[in-house]
Amino acid sequence: MKIALSPLEKFRAAGKFLDVTFNKRPLTVSIEVTKRCNARCDFCDYWKISDRDEMTDFTDVVRRFDPLVVVFTGGEPMLRRDLVPLVRQIKELPGFRYITVLTHGGFLTQSKIEELAAAGVNQINISMNYPDARQDRERGIPGLFERLEHTIPRMVAEGYNCFTFASMLMVDNMHDAEPLVRLAHKWGINIAFSGYNDLKNGNQSHMVSKDKMSEFKAVCRRLIELKRELGNVMTSDYFFQTLPEFYEKRRIDGCQAGKIMIHVTPKGMVQPCAELQPVAHYSEFFPGAYAGPNCGACFDACRSEPQAPITLRRLGELAGLL
Repeated sequence: MKIALSPLEKFRAAGKFLDVTFNKRPLTVSIEVTKRCNARCDFCDYWKISDRDEMTDFTDVVRRFDPLVVVFTGGEPMLRRDLVPLVRQIKELPGFRYITVLTHGGFLTQSKIEELAAAGVNQINISMNYPDARQDRERGIPGLFERLEHTIPRMVAEGYNCFTFASMLMVDNMHDAEPLVRLAHKWGINIAFSGYNDLKNGNQSHMVSKDKMSEFKAVCRRLIELKRELGNVMTSDYFFQTLPEFYEKRRIDGCQAGKIMIHVTPKGMVQPCAELQPVAHYSEFFPGAYAGPNCGACFDACRSEPQAPITLRRLGELAGLL
Protein backbone atom coordinates (compact mmCIF):
# COMPACT_ATOMS: atom_id res chain seq x y z
CA MET A 1 0.00 0.00 0.00
CA LYS A 2 1.67 3.16 -1.22
CA ILE A 3 0.89 6.83 -0.94
CA ALA A 4 -1.81 7.57 -3.53
CA LEU A 5 -0.22 10.15 -5.83
CA SER A 6 -0.56 10.22 -9.60
CA PRO A 7 2.63 10.15 -11.72
CA LEU A 8 2.20 13.89 -12.36
CA GLU A 9 1.82 14.60 -8.64
CA LYS A 10 4.94 12.55 -7.90
CA PHE A 11 6.83 14.57 -10.51
CA ARG A 12 5.60 17.84 -8.99
CA ALA A 13 6.49 16.61 -5.51
CA ALA A 14 10.02 15.74 -6.65
CA GLY A 15 10.40 19.19 -8.19
CA LYS A 16 9.13 20.85 -5.04
CA PHE A 17 11.56 18.82 -2.94
CA LEU A 18 14.50 20.06 -5.03
CA ASP A 19 13.22 23.65 -4.92
CA VAL A 20 12.73 23.63 -1.14
CA THR A 21 16.10 22.00 -0.51
CA PHE A 22 18.05 24.34 -2.81
CA ASN A 23 16.42 27.45 -1.35
CA LYS A 24 16.79 26.31 2.27
CA ARG A 25 13.09 26.38 3.10
CA PRO A 26 11.41 23.89 5.46
CA LEU A 27 10.36 20.61 3.87
CA THR A 28 7.53 20.38 6.40
CA VAL A 29 5.44 23.00 8.18
CA SER A 30 3.25 21.60 10.94
CA ILE A 31 0.34 23.90 11.66
CA GLU A 32 -0.98 23.45 15.16
CA VAL A 33 -4.50 24.73 14.58
CA THR A 34 -5.44 24.21 18.24
CA LYS A 35 -3.90 23.06 21.49
CA ARG A 36 -7.27 21.79 22.72
CA CYS A 37 -7.79 18.03 22.90
CA ASN A 38 -10.52 15.72 24.18
CA ALA A 39 -8.16 12.76 24.72
CA ARG A 40 -6.51 12.06 28.08
CA CYS A 41 -3.09 10.64 27.16
CA ASP A 42 -0.75 10.39 30.14
CA PHE A 43 2.25 11.59 28.11
CA CYS A 44 0.68 14.90 27.06
CA ASP A 45 -1.03 17.70 28.99
CA TYR A 46 -2.69 19.44 26.03
CA TRP A 47 -6.08 18.28 27.25
CA LYS A 48 -5.71 20.70 30.17
CA ILE A 49 -5.58 23.68 27.78
CA SER A 50 -8.79 25.56 27.00
CA ASP A 51 -7.34 28.59 25.16
CA ARG A 52 -9.36 29.41 22.03
CA ASP A 53 -7.15 32.26 20.79
CA GLU A 54 -6.47 30.61 17.43
CA MET A 55 -5.69 31.97 13.99
CA THR A 56 -8.45 31.56 11.42
CA ASP A 57 -6.27 31.83 8.31
CA PHE A 58 -2.86 30.18 7.89
CA THR A 59 -2.39 30.94 4.20
CA ASP A 60 0.23 33.63 4.90
CA VAL A 61 2.25 31.10 6.90
CA VAL A 62 2.30 28.67 3.97
CA ARG A 63 3.01 31.41 1.42
CA ARG A 64 5.98 32.58 3.46
CA PHE A 65 7.64 29.18 3.92
CA ASP A 66 6.22 27.39 0.83
CA PRO A 67 6.99 23.84 2.10
CA LEU A 68 6.56 20.51 0.39
CA VAL A 69 4.40 19.12 3.23
CA VAL A 70 1.79 20.85 5.40
CA VAL A 71 0.60 18.95 8.48
CA PHE A 72 -2.57 20.02 10.29
CA THR A 73 -2.08 18.98 13.88
CA GLY A 74 -2.96 19.88 17.46
CA GLY A 75 -4.11 19.18 20.11
CA GLU A 76 -6.86 17.46 18.22
CA PRO A 77 -7.23 19.40 14.95
CA MET A 78 -10.73 18.11 14.31
CA LEU A 79 -11.98 20.09 17.30
CA ARG A 80 -11.69 23.05 14.93
CA ARG A 81 -15.09 23.24 13.28
CA ASP A 82 -13.50 25.21 10.45
CA LEU A 83 -10.79 22.60 9.73
CA VAL A 84 -12.15 21.78 6.27
CA PRO A 85 -12.12 25.46 5.16
CA LEU A 86 -8.61 25.83 6.63
CA VAL A 87 -7.44 22.90 4.52
CA ARG A 88 -9.15 24.24 1.42
CA GLN A 89 -7.49 27.65 1.85
CA ILE A 90 -4.06 26.01 1.80
CA LYS A 91 -4.84 23.63 -1.05
CA GLU A 92 -6.03 26.51 -3.24
CA LEU A 93 -2.71 28.34 -2.98
CA PRO A 94 -0.58 28.15 -6.15
CA GLY A 95 2.00 25.37 -6.32
CA PHE A 96 2.22 21.79 -5.08
CA ARG A 97 2.08 20.75 -1.46
CA TYR A 98 1.23 17.48 0.25
CA ILE A 99 -1.38 17.95 2.98
CA THR A 100 -1.67 15.71 6.02
CA VAL A 101 -3.99 15.70 9.05
CA LEU A 102 -2.84 14.08 12.30
CA THR A 103 -5.75 12.98 14.51
CA HIS A 104 -6.70 10.45 17.18
CA GLY A 105 -9.51 9.51 14.81
CA GLY A 106 -12.45 9.93 17.15
CA PHE A 107 -14.20 12.36 14.80
CA LEU A 108 -13.51 10.47 11.56
CA THR A 109 -17.01 9.82 10.30
CA GLN A 110 -17.66 8.92 6.68
CA SER A 111 -18.91 12.42 5.89
CA LYS A 112 -15.93 14.12 7.56
CA ILE A 113 -13.47 11.94 5.65
CA GLU A 114 -15.23 12.77 2.41
CA GLU A 115 -15.10 16.50 3.23
CA LEU A 116 -11.40 16.42 4.10
CA ALA A 117 -10.51 14.50 0.96
CA ALA A 118 -12.56 16.86 -1.20
CA ALA A 119 -10.85 19.85 0.42
CA GLY A 120 -7.44 18.49 -0.58
CA VAL A 121 -6.11 16.27 2.21
CA ASN A 122 -3.68 13.70 0.80
CA GLN A 123 -3.08 11.72 3.98
CA ILE A 124 -4.89 11.20 7.28
CA ASN A 125 -2.57 9.98 10.02
CA ILE A 126 -4.39 8.20 12.83
CA SER A 127 -2.52 8.01 16.14
CA MET A 128 -2.68 4.32 17.00
CA ASN A 129 -0.55 2.55 19.59
CA TYR A 130 -2.64 -0.58 20.21
CA PRO A 131 -4.45 -2.96 17.83
CA ASP A 132 -7.54 -3.31 20.01
CA ALA A 133 -9.68 -1.61 22.68
CA ARG A 134 -6.61 -0.76 24.74
CA GLN A 135 -6.43 2.23 22.41
CA ASP A 136 -9.61 3.52 24.09
CA ARG A 137 -8.00 3.37 27.52
CA GLU A 138 -4.76 5.02 26.41
CA ARG A 139 -6.63 7.94 24.84
CA GLY A 140 -9.43 8.07 27.37
CA ILE A 141 -12.03 7.86 24.60
CA PRO A 142 -14.53 4.98 25.06
CA GLY A 143 -15.43 3.17 21.85
CA LEU A 144 -12.62 4.76 19.83
CA PHE A 145 -11.15 1.56 18.39
CA GLU A 146 -14.54 0.12 17.51
CA ARG A 147 -15.49 3.29 15.61
CA LEU A 148 -12.24 3.25 13.67
CA GLU A 149 -12.58 -0.45 12.93
CA HIS A 150 -16.06 0.19 11.56
CA THR A 151 -15.17 3.26 9.50
CA ILE A 152 -11.65 3.02 8.07
CA PRO A 153 -11.78 -0.36 6.22
CA ARG A 154 -15.12 0.64 4.71
CA MET A 155 -13.73 3.95 3.44
CA VAL A 156 -10.66 2.19 2.02
CA ALA A 157 -12.97 -0.20 0.16
CA GLU A 158 -14.69 2.85 -1.33
CA GLY A 159 -11.38 4.13 -2.69
CA TYR A 160 -10.13 6.46 0.05
CA ASN A 161 -6.48 5.37 0.07
CA CYS A 162 -5.34 8.14 2.38
CA PHE A 163 -4.95 6.54 5.82
CA THR A 164 -1.83 5.78 7.81
CA PHE A 165 -1.41 4.61 11.39
CA ALA A 166 1.00 6.91 13.26
CA SER A 167 2.35 4.70 16.04
CA MET A 168 4.81 5.36 18.84
CA LEU A 169 7.15 2.44 19.45
CA MET A 170 7.77 2.23 23.20
CA VAL A 171 8.17 -0.31 25.99
CA ASP A 172 4.41 -0.64 26.59
CA ASN A 173 3.50 -1.66 23.07
CA MET A 174 6.66 -3.16 21.60
CA HIS A 175 5.04 -6.60 21.38
CA ASP A 176 1.97 -5.01 19.78
CA ALA A 177 4.04 -3.54 16.94
CA GLU A 178 3.68 -6.56 14.66
CA PRO A 179 -0.07 -6.90 15.36
CA LEU A 180 -0.40 -3.18 14.53
CA VAL A 181 1.39 -3.67 11.21
CA ARG A 182 -0.82 -6.65 10.41
CA LEU A 183 -3.97 -4.77 11.44
CA ALA A 184 -3.03 -1.89 9.16
CA HIS A 185 -2.42 -4.37 6.34
CA LYS A 186 -5.80 -6.01 6.99
CA TRP A 187 -7.50 -2.62 6.80
CA GLY A 188 -5.61 -1.80 3.59
CA ILE A 189 -3.57 1.08 4.99
CA ASN A 190 0.02 2.08 5.80
CA ILE A 191 1.74 2.45 9.16
CA ALA A 192 4.59 4.73 10.24
CA PHE A 193 6.45 4.52 13.55
CA SER A 194 7.94 7.19 15.78
CA GLY A 195 9.89 7.13 19.01
CA TYR A 196 8.63 8.15 22.44
CA ASN A 197 10.02 11.09 24.40
CA ASP A 198 9.19 12.74 27.70
CA LEU A 199 9.45 16.36 26.53
CA LYS A 200 5.74 17.17 26.81
CA ASN A 201 5.25 16.47 30.51
CA GLY A 202 8.27 14.56 31.82
CA ASN A 203 6.64 11.10 31.84
CA GLN A 204 9.52 8.62 31.39
CA SER A 205 7.51 5.49 32.12
CA HIS A 206 7.14 4.59 28.43
CA MET A 207 10.89 4.64 27.69
CA VAL A 208 12.61 1.31 26.98
CA SER A 209 14.82 0.36 29.94
CA LYS A 210 18.12 -1.50 29.75
CA ASP A 211 16.62 -4.77 30.98
CA LYS A 212 14.11 -4.69 28.08
CA MET A 213 16.60 -3.63 25.41
CA SER A 214 17.36 -7.08 24.04
CA GLU A 215 13.64 -7.74 23.49
CA PHE A 216 13.19 -4.31 21.95
CA LYS A 217 16.04 -4.77 19.48
CA ALA A 218 14.50 -8.07 18.38
CA VAL A 219 11.18 -6.26 17.77
CA CYS A 220 12.94 -3.64 15.64
CA ARG A 221 14.66 -6.33 13.57
CA ARG A 222 11.31 -8.07 13.07
CA LEU A 223 9.70 -4.84 11.88
CA ILE A 224 12.34 -4.50 9.17
CA GLU A 225 11.44 -8.02 8.03
CA LEU A 226 7.74 -7.11 8.02
CA LYS A 227 8.48 -4.13 5.78
CA ARG A 228 9.67 -6.54 3.11
CA GLU A 229 6.89 -9.03 3.75
CA LEU A 230 3.81 -6.79 3.80
CA GLY A 231 4.90 -3.56 2.08
CA ASN A 232 2.85 -1.18 4.22
CA VAL A 233 5.49 0.05 6.70
CA MET A 234 6.58 3.53 5.66
CA THR A 235 9.37 3.87 8.24
CA SER A 236 13.03 3.68 7.21
CA ASP A 237 15.33 0.82 8.22
CA TYR A 238 17.56 3.51 9.75
CA PHE A 239 14.85 4.40 12.26
CA PHE A 240 14.47 0.83 13.50
CA GLN A 241 18.25 0.36 13.61
CA THR A 242 18.82 3.58 15.57
CA LEU A 243 15.82 3.85 17.93
CA PRO A 244 17.31 1.37 20.47
CA GLU A 245 20.39 3.60 20.66
CA PHE A 246 18.18 6.57 21.45
CA TYR A 247 16.50 4.72 24.31
CA GLU A 248 19.89 3.60 25.61
CA LYS A 249 21.49 7.05 25.48
CA ARG A 250 18.32 9.20 25.69
CA ARG A 251 19.89 11.33 22.98
CA ILE A 252 20.67 11.21 19.26
CA ASP A 253 22.40 14.26 17.79
CA GLY A 254 21.82 15.67 14.33
CA CYS A 255 18.26 17.02 14.56
CA GLN A 256 17.54 19.77 12.03
CA ALA A 257 14.44 21.18 13.72
CA GLY A 258 13.85 24.78 12.72
CA LYS A 259 15.64 24.21 9.43
CA ILE A 260 13.99 21.42 7.46
CA MET A 261 10.83 21.39 9.57
CA ILE A 262 9.05 23.96 11.71
CA HIS A 263 5.99 23.99 13.95
CA VAL A 264 3.58 26.94 13.97
CA THR A 265 1.35 27.45 17.01
CA PRO A 266 -2.32 28.52 16.92
CA LYS A 267 -1.15 32.08 17.57
CA GLY A 268 1.38 32.05 14.74
CA MET A 269 4.56 31.54 16.74
CA VAL A 270 7.31 29.36 15.27
CA GLN A 271 8.73 26.50 17.31
CA PRO A 272 11.63 24.48 15.90
CA CYS A 273 9.46 21.46 16.70
CA ALA A 274 6.35 20.70 18.73
CA GLU A 275 8.40 19.92 21.84
CA LEU A 276 10.51 23.11 21.99
CA GLN A 277 9.71 26.71 22.95
CA PRO A 278 8.73 29.36 20.37
CA VAL A 279 11.58 31.39 18.89
CA ALA A 280 9.80 34.04 16.79
CA HIS A 281 6.53 35.04 15.13
CA TYR A 282 6.24 33.38 11.72
CA SER A 283 6.46 36.77 10.00
CA GLU A 284 9.89 37.33 11.53
CA PHE A 285 11.38 33.85 11.20
CA PHE A 286 13.99 33.02 8.54
CA PRO A 287 14.77 29.27 8.35
CA GLY A 288 17.83 29.76 6.17
CA ALA A 289 19.43 31.97 8.82
CA TYR A 290 18.37 29.92 11.86
CA ALA A 291 21.21 28.09 13.60
CA GLY A 292 18.83 25.63 15.23
CA PRO A 293 18.67 24.23 18.76
CA ASN A 294 20.67 21.15 17.68
CA CYS A 295 18.60 19.18 20.16
CA GLY A 296 18.91 15.41 20.47
CA ALA A 297 16.26 14.75 23.10
CA CYS A 298 13.81 12.85 20.88
CA PHE A 299 13.82 10.41 18.01
CA ASP A 300 10.46 11.28 16.49
CA ALA A 301 9.83 10.44 12.84
CA CYS A 302 9.90 14.12 11.85
CA ARG A 303 13.61 14.32 12.69
CA SER A 304 14.71 10.70 12.17
CA GLU A 305 13.39 10.18 8.64
CA PRO A 306 15.19 13.22 7.14
CA GLN A 307 18.38 11.85 8.72
CA ALA A 308 17.98 8.41 7.14
CA PRO A 309 20.81 7.64 4.68
CA ILE A 310 19.72 7.82 1.05
CA THR A 311 20.29 4.24 -0.05
CA LEU A 312 18.91 2.65 -3.22
CA ARG A 313 16.30 0.89 -1.09
CA ARG A 314 15.23 4.12 0.61
CA LEU A 315 14.98 5.90 -2.74
CA GLY A 316 12.76 3.09 -3.97
CA GLU A 317 10.60 3.33 -0.84
CA LEU A 318 10.23 7.09 -1.16
CA ALA A 319 9.36 6.75 -4.84
CA GLY A 320 6.69 4.16 -4.02
CA LEU A 321 8.50 1.39 -5.90
CA LEU A 322 9.20 -0.84 -2.87
